[in-house]
Amino acid sequence: MEDWRRIDIDALDPENTMTLEELTPEVPPVSSQEVSSKINNIRTLISKGSHGDAILLAVDEPPYGADEQSKELYLNTVIDIFSATKQTDIASIVKSLSLEQQNALLKYLYKGMASKKGQQQGGILLAWYEKTVEVTGLGPVVRYLTDRRTV
Repeated sequence: MEDWRRIDIDALDPENTMTLEELTPEVPPVSSQEVSSKINNIRTLISKGSHGDAILLAVDEPPYGADEQSKELYLNTVIDIFSATKQTDIASIVKSLSLEQQNALLKYLYKGMASKKGQQQGGILLAWYEKTVEVTGLGPVVRYLTDRRTV
């Protein structure tokens, strides 16, 4: 045992290892009909010009348990809200959200930046990101990095 610093002590204690299933929180399943209904409600609010209410509805209880196709449709709807909102209203909308809703908002910003539609709206997403971090600080960014639930 000349090189004791290279011993992986975690491998020696089986109680310290966790599986991916243990790390991933359980989320209730969400049907595609529920997601479609919520998307229709959000689109109604957008058409009325109630962008703050549309964001509030979108980030309140996001469909973590939905299938990928429903999540993609929901993301496109959230990006539509981002596009329709005036930049001067962003800070007040973010301030009106709860901590959990701000975390969900940041998740949608990151996922939007990774999507094809979001890349076309890059300037808008970056403006939202800038205002969100300005209002909330870096807490939601850290929570985004550690949360295993995906939008």
